[in-house]
Amino acid sequence: MSASVAAHHLRSDARMNAPARRTLSPSPLLAALALPVVLTGCQGELFDGPAGPGGRDNPICRQAEGCAPAEELPSPSSRFPRLSHHQYENTVRDLLRLDSTNGITDAYLGDATSTTFDNNGNELYVGEALWGDYQRGAEALAQQVTTDATALARIVPEGAGTDPRAFVEGFGLRAHRRPLTSGEVDAYVALFARGATAYPEMDTFAGGVRVVLEAMLQSPHFLYRVELSTERAGDVVPLSSWEIASRLSYALWDTMPDDALFEAARGDSLRGEEGIRAQAARMLADENATDTVAAFHYQLLDMPKYEDVSRSTMLFPEFTESMRASMVNETQSFVRHVIFEENAGFSRLMTAPYTFVDAELATVYGLDGTYDDTMERVDLDPGQRGGLLTQIGFLASHSSSTDPDAIHRGVFVNHRILCAPLPPPPMMVPPLPADESGALTMRERIDAHTGPGTCGAGCHGTMINPIGFAFEHYDALGRWREEDRGQPVDASAEYAFDGTIVDYEDAVALSGVIAEQPMAHRCYVRHWLEYTYGRPPSARDAAVLARVGDASIDDDLSVQEILIELVASQGFRTRSTTELED
Repeated sequence: MSASVAAHHLRSDARMNAPARRTLSPSPLLAALALPVVLTGCQGELFDGPAGPGGRDNPICRQAEGCAPAEELPSPSSRFPRLSHHQYENTVRDLLRLDSTNGITDAYLGDATSTTFDNNGNELYVGEALWGDYQRGAEALAQQVTTDATALARIVPEGAGTDPRAFVEGFGLRAHRRPLTSGEVDAYVALFARGATAYPEMDTFAGGVRVVLEAMLQSPHFLYRVELSTERAGDVVPLSSWEIASRLSYALWDTMPDDALFEAARGDSLRGEEGIRAQAARMLADENATDTVAAFHYQLLDMPKYEDVSRSTMLFPEFTESMRASMVNETQSFVRHVIFEENAGFSRLMTAPYTFVDAELATVYGLDGTYDDTMERVDLDPGQRGGLLTQIGFLASHSSSTDPDAIHRGVFVNHRILCAPLPPPPMMVPPLPADESGALTMRERIDAHTGPGTCGAGCHGTMINPIGFAFEHYDALGRWREEDRGQPVDASAEYAFDGTIVDYEDAVALSGVIAEQPMAHRCYVRHWLEYTYGRPPSARDAAVLARVGDASIDDDLSVQEILIELVASQGFRTRSTTELED
């Protein structure tokens, strides 16, 4: 039997997590299993406030008090979020107890969402092309495991021996991330018996396992995080401990629950806030949490752009193509150190006067000493560098091939660090005019094009340019400079943070100001909520964003404490009673 018999059980017109109520057409394989394939979606108003400034069209409404009830309520979201490719890879690795999946999803149809992060369960779905990829992947993985005696032995539940029912119950719990129903067990056991016919060349037990693996790796209960709880408690639907275990594991580890988390679910200890806090603290001490934090910041800081940086070696003799990977490693090493070694929070990410360099980056920073290809912590001149925004990767990836780009640096900080509501740019924006005299600084050219007295004065002049100008001391590769076109660099500016105008003299000062701004702390927490909850924030999240965001600055919460607060909140432990409808 081949997994190909299930090629049509997930069709492109049956998006289980789409805002619709649909019935999937079961394949012969799933029909034989008699497994439930009717799944419904759920959605609602993403913003409860009025349209327009300060309402649902304003990202600030996602943070500010007053545009949603003060009670912490769960936002409408998919009851069937599909695993992202990153989560799928991790889950396959852990479910089958493999050392590596060898990048199996590299050949799959790529994930694509319209949000900052790739795990937005409201947008991930399975169409015909991806379903074919899952089908072929299930075949290959099942064959790989069952034709290797050592690999097969690793996935057989303890004490199961060669008993088909014991295998189905034990492995099925891990694959579905909940106990199977008696009907599901019977159906899988019946399928197991067909292994001898499907694969007569194999040992009877191995053949049965192979067929079951092919089916389970294609099951909606594996590919999606299915939440079946429906009983209401007032305005919410409390999730079961099994469902919370999955939410918690994919939030903090981007993979399936481990044995300890399954045991906590079995003992029904995850319904209460304290049970979740205890498990979250345990999980954050695991290496999987380090990987999740790295994946979050990789996307938040748009590090794929670091890997596209290219510079002329005539203008920038320090640049090499291998430096791109060093830029990523620098930022990731810094983030890991601040969050897990220092157990610090957002303010430290913005201001810590050190970084990690190898021999290539040391030359860009102008450091003396001997370095090799390993990342080494170094203290930097606190008058020139401090925190994420003065690191080479951010500065070089937001520059042109020859000059620093104050506009794109300013846009990035407004969007990703401050969550400021920039309006969309107008159509057909003309490029920055060339400087025929060759004497104007980049700041002067930008001011002349978008500053006071121009059509760009409103947005550029008050929001984008003032932030971008703070980085004028850094050239297109991120090197420190004192002059631009023979003139002294002017990196001073002012910006209205939550309506209060603050002056700063350069990027180090700006980073220090940002570290003290409630809007920046709430923005960082908002991004973490989006990542850990697997959906964009809405007005209903305003209360938890305000509580945790304010605590981030008032109580100097560490990033680990922020994560514990988010996953222990009612919005994480329960589901909205509002269902998605077309």
